[in-house]
Amino acid sequence: MNYTLKDLSDLSKRISKKIKTGHSIYLKGNLGTGKTTFSKYLIKEIFKKNNKKSPEVTSPTFNIAQYYPIKAQKIIAHYDLYRLKKPKDLDHIGLHELEDKVISIVEWPEIIKKKNKNRIEIALKHTKLDNQRNVSIKYFGSIKK
Repeated sequence: MNYTLKDLSDLSKRISKKIKTGHSIYLKGNLGTGKTTFSKYLIKEIFKKNNKKSPEVTSPTFNIAQYYPIKAQKIIAHYDLYRLKKPKDLDHIGLHELEDKVISIVEWPEIIKKKNKNRIEIALKHTKLDNQRNVSIKYFGSIKK
């Protein structure tokens, strides 16, 4: 299905209603397909849903991980795995250790061998139209369509 940037915002609203602590969102796609844009929309929606002011959301490309606390026991972990080369590199960022304690948003998840059983995989692809992306969504585990 093709989405504009506004449609990605609407998609983030729908996804924000389905996810909770212990769930992961894996975002796949080439550079510039909208993974970080979608992440920003989703984080903003989760904060709004919790009656909190959304923080400034930045790409974790250089940090690899950004954490956004919402409440004492509710945190969003936003990962960008683009620069990681081997699955063993994941041991140093806490991805698997925190998985059940946070809502994980993971850009470039292809390196992950042990995937969260409760996840949504979203693949974004460029289309011939500059402002649109082809988006496919798959749900796993306890997350329902």
